[in-house]
Amino acid sequence: MVVKTLGKSILAVIVITIICGIYTLIVSAIGQTFFTSQANGSLVRSDQTVRGSALIAQPFTSKKYLWGRQMDITVGDITGQKNNKNIMYSVASQMSPNDKSYQKEIIDKEKTIKRLNPNATYRHVPIDLVTNSGSGLDPEISPTAAKYQVKRIAKARHVSVQKIQRVIDQNTKTRTLGILGEPRVNVLETNLALDKLSK
Repeated sequence: MVVKTLGKSILAVIVITIICGIYTLIVSAIGQTFFTSQANGSLVRSDQTVRGSALIAQPFTSKKYLWGRQMDITVGDITGQKNNKNIMYSVASQMSPNDKSYQKEIIDKEKTIKRLNPNATYRHVPIDLVTNSGSGLDPEISPTAAKYQVKRIAKARHVSVQKIQRVIDQNTKTRTLGILGEPRVNVLETNLALDKLSK
């Protein structure tokens, strides 16, 4: 009885070690070998400096930059261990679309976006410029939302609308495998490309 129980225990340890240890090492090795960028956070670099991650949104407010999805930025009590600075993090909206305060918030955001983009290509503000994403950290917007901002960016950078649109087109990703998702523009990558345009 004792030998039988001991055997089962040893077998359980071996199986758990394989699942939790060896399997994890194999997956990590595959990730670091074939998907190095993704395995390390999809970091975006410019001039040998990490500017952010292609997977996490950053708030851009300057008129010369492409603006992303709305972010509810909260400065919490979380502090960095190295520099002891507050860390900002975003949260998704928990309001119902039928909530009166949420509807007012959307209308106010729309008015602000229209005021800051007086010569916009479209009459109506694209929905992704006035609403939060599900995660609150969506790094991408639709090509329509990007095109809406072209004239403002061109004016702020003193370059032609065509040049700005060309940069956006170059940074527009198509549907994954041709069928999954929608065409999208990564805000951080596009803004870094816009900075290179000005150099």
